[in-house]
Amino acid sequence: MSNNNQNKDMINNQNKLNKDDNNMNNKNGFFKEIKASFTGRKFVSGAYVSIISAIVIILVLLANLIITEFDLKIDLSSEGIYTLTKETKEYIKNMEDEVTIYYLIEAGNEAPMFQRIAEKFDSLSDHITLKQKDPIQYPTFTKEYVDDEVSLNSFLVVNERTKQAKYVDYNDMLVQEFNQQYFQYYTVGIDVEGQLISAIQYVTNPDLPVVYYTVGHEEYEIGSLFNEIMSKMNIDILPLQTLTVEKVPDDCNVLLINAPKLDFSDAELNMIKEYMAAGGNVVIVMDYQTQDFANLNSLINYYGIQMEKGIICEGDTDMFVPLYPRYIVPKVLEHDITKGLYNSNRIVVTPKSSGLRIMDNIKSSLTVEPLLETSDKSYSKINDNPETLMKEEGDIEGPFYIGLKSSDTFNNVTSNMVVYTSEMIFDDNMLSSYGNFHLLVNTIGNLVGELETISVRARYLYPEPLNITQKPALIWAAIAIVILPVIILTSGVIVVVKRRKR
Repeated sequence: MSNNNQNKDMINNQNKLNKDDNNMNNKNGFFKEIKASFTGRKFVSGAYVSIISAIVIILVLLANLIITEFDLKIDLSSEGIYTLTKETKEYIKNMEDEVTIYYLIEAGNEAPMFQRIAEKFDSLSDHITLKQKDPIQYPTFTKEYVDDEVSLNSFLVVNERTKQAKYVDYNDMLVQEFNQQYFQYYTVGIDVEGQLISAIQYVTNPDLPVVYYTVGHEEYEIGSLFNEIMSKMNIDILPLQTLTVEKVPDDCNVLLINAPKLDFSDAELNMIKEYMAAGGNVVIVMDYQTQDFANLNSLINYYGIQMEKGIICEGDTDMFVPLYPRYIVPKVLEHDITKGLYNSNRIVVTPKSSGLRIMDNIKSSLTVEPLLETSDKSYSKINDNPETLMKEEGDIEGPFYIGLKSSDTFNNVTSNMVVYTSEMIFDDNMLSSYGNFHLLVNTIGNLVGELETISVRARYLYPEPLNITQKPALIWAAIAIVILPVIILTSGVIVVVKRRKR
């Protein structure tokens, strides 16, 4: 009996030892599995992904902190509404006076678009400060500076040194068009930057320029957009009846002769020459109808410029408006007047232009500089109403200049003349659609001299039409009418043939 008990005890002890060994092996296997999971390929891959994710999260947080701290924003609007133009930035960079922009609005009722653009001015220079003022809470505040009736969402710009101020009304910052279908106005754009930089120029320039334009010779009409541009440049533009005055006014910074249909008299010509001899500046817009004006042509001849007969036709398909070879897109040459146009995607259009040439053997005091030029393929049609626009015998071969600037320096006095040969070059349609806007601003700004003047176009809330010349128009037409249909037809034929072979 005792032997049986001993055997049972031995068996139980052995089972217990085996069980303990199994438990130990299981534990060792478990730890080995855990250790293996930390050294396996999956763990290494997962750890790599986790580390990269953590780094990305940290970088995003840091970027967010930096953007928040420095107020960094990207303008994603199609028209760059929230981005100030290069001209505005350059002007503000050269400012010396302290200017405060007061945003006249109740707290909580701000127009986000207006506020963000005004904040751009504030962030651009230490000389500009943006402050918000509630006109309802402080109804007499603006009366300290201006007499204008104030409306909400408007601005008041004040020069803190001189206390010169200008009020910018809310309605002046909206670009509206009348809808004939619904008989009401719709807002299609904004002009916050243009109006604010105009106000800043007004309060920082002690003497504002004056442009006179001649009347009495059936001149091409000065349009509303032309006047608006001058207003935003803080330039007074006034008519001058040259037949009834003895001299050009002393405050005339620039005299504009805008495509007259009648020639100037000898007395008028002498008066203009006297004005220029004293350091005057003249812009003359001519066209094919002024080619026989003896006095006007003698004036430009005096400055080394000669006008050719006829109307230019452009033979280069990349240098005229589609279907209109007389609506020339001239080559813009490098000059201060063409800055912002030279080597840019902005095009200038000069309808029904005549050619200019620099005369031979001009006097040494003259400097004549080209601004706009046609191609070598251009030619001038002598007949005003030809049966064909193709080049014929007797037509004058190009290239021609369409814009020239001539400066005459005598006895340390410099006078300047800019000549263009398209009566429509500063027409409102040209100014609103093409780079002619910048050409006008730069021409007047260049002649004004020491006074820095700029004008910024309004921004539209929808993309403006794409301006292209004849060459790309033909290319896109060929793609749409010929190439795409051929590709579609070929693809269809290939599919049908493959299916039949099956």
